[in-house]
Amino acid sequence: MAKTLLPSAMLFLPLVLILISAICNPLPAAHADCTPPPCRGKQTWPELLGKDQNAAYNAVKRDNPQVTDVVFLISDGADDGGELCCNRVVLVIGRLPGGGGGEGITKVPRVG
Repeated sequence: MAKTLLPSAMLFLPLVLILISAICNPLPAAHADCTPPPCRGKQTWPELLGKDQNAAYNAVKRDNPQVTDVVFLISDGADDGGELCCNRVVLVIGRLPGGGGGEGITKVPRVG
């Protein structure tokens, strides 16, 4: 009877090892590490006010290759608290004034 269980146990062992490996070696964090000042490249994007989020994201990534972390914040009034990271830009998305009902960038994007 023990001989018939051995092949099925041998098939199960690699699955257990993969599971243990995944638990012991978690995936890296979703956000990039903070790059401290001094910051290089373009720092602010006033021309992106009113633009849609995809256009803003592409412009930031194109204009400053040092930026590796673009954060989308859905709000009408954001606070700039926290540490200064040269590789992070926060894009504040909200309802655009003018009664059109559209949404876009409502605060000047800047490195930080």
